[in-house]
Amino acid sequence: MEDVINNKKLNAMGTSSIPKIVLQFSVPAIISMLVEALYNIVDRYFVGQGVGSLGIGGITICFPIALFIMAMSMMVGVGGNTLFAIRLGERKYQQAAIILNNSFVLLIIMAVSSFTLGQIFMEPLLKLFGASDQLLPVASSYMRIILCGAIFQTIVPGMNHFIRSMGHPKTAMTRVMIGAGSNVILDWLFIMKFNWGIEGAAWATVLSQFIGGLAVMQFFVKKTTPIKVNRRYMKLRLPYVRKIFILGLPPSIMQISNSLVNAILARSLTSYGTRDLPIVNGMTGGDQAIAAFGILMSIVSMIVLPLMGFVTGSQPIIGYNYGAKYNNRVRDTVKFTMLYAIAFIVVAWLLVMTNTLAFVKPFVPNDQNMQQLTCKALRTFICMMPFVPLGMVSGNFFQGTGKAWRSMFLNACRQLILLIPFLFIMPRFFGLRGVFMAQPIADFVTAVIAIIMLRAELKNIPRI
Repeated sequence: MEDVINNKKLNAMGTSSIPKIVLQFSVPAIISMLVEALYNIVDRYFVGQGVGSLGIGGITICFPIALFIMAMSMMVGVGGNTLFAIRLGERKYQQAAIILNNSFVLLIIMAVSSFTLGQIFMEPLLKLFGASDQLLPVASSYMRIILCGAIFQTIVPGMNHFIRSMGHPKTAMTRVMIGAGSNVILDWLFIMKFNWGIEGAAWATVLSQFIGGLAVMQFFVKKTTPIKVNRRYMKLRLPYVRKIFILGLPPSIMQISNSLVNAILARSLTSYGTRDLPIVNGMTGGDQAIAAFGILMSIVSMIVLPLMGFVTGSQPIIGYNYGAKYNNRVRDTVKFTMLYAIAFIVVAWLLVMTNTLAFVKPFVPNDQNMQQLTCKALRTFICMMPFVPLGMVSGNFFQGTGKAWRSMFLNACRQLILLIPFLFIMPRFFGLRGVFMAQPIADFVTAVIAIIMLRAELKNIPRI
């Protein structure tokens, strides 16, 4: 482990200036998240161009299943990486190697489980999520192919966490860019040139994730990689597996809860959309609402995912310095991250609020009805977005310091405890618009709770 002990990139997390090291880790993570957003945006863009609004609705109705697969990856990737970063800070490098390799095996197990469950329960789930008779065949065709790439959907994001924690954020970014770049080319080729429709979008996603997965795993077999994927450490060890799941369970539960919320949201959109909107171009009001939400989420992801990249980019630094007991650096990292996260979100929010149509129109260039509906929904949905960084940075701090259940509570406030009641209450008073109002109200209340919790926790960390 001598090469790990003397690794300059690892040691820099405890010695470099906070702004420099945070930006060094976060800028590649931001780019990675932006590129990752392309997976959803490019599919919806080309499907909107080549298939139409019904195709966008079909992809959107599959989103809860995709979130479940992401949750399986997050359980291992975030849990393992949190423990991995802390052990690096404690200089326990052999334990870190065991954690990395056990996480790799667990990611494969999660992928196989997701594929099997998805294939068995797909159609009942899609119906439960609100798929209409029009949307069901489109969504089923798309999802059956997507599930074939479940192993790449778990390994790429899961193992990329470890690449960043070993001091290689640019490498992690490059791996994501390879997959996303492939997705753009393949989407154009399969949908626009080969006219494969919704199936073309699915195959483009699967093949691009396969390419990205090969690129990620190449890093872990290189001679220069300080901690590699090694068969000697792959045997699952219960104490480490247990700890990985304990740390990874809160964010994964929240991701599963997010899947549940999206299912409830889809049903609400179908119900209130059918009630409040007329049939246009053969699409029911419910299908229109689902398609509008799909476009809306593509645009929102271009704001939220870069923010997540910036915030999560600081997590290895928080974990390393917390494990090394560099308390002042932990405090400074949190403050710097909070300041820049708020500045970013305010600028992005103003840009979208003042140019809404310019963001919406490329998805449905020839459908003015969908443009108007989506613009109204988007402005409502993001009205409280400047408050989102308060909850996100606070939750990231608790996750990075091993207090995963506090992080889970904050995520639960935004995605479960507050949002679900609002999804049932607001539409009763405001109809379809009330469905889109639930999230911003939950964001605001969560931000207030998060700041109270963060201030209290930072007071308990002694200054050195």
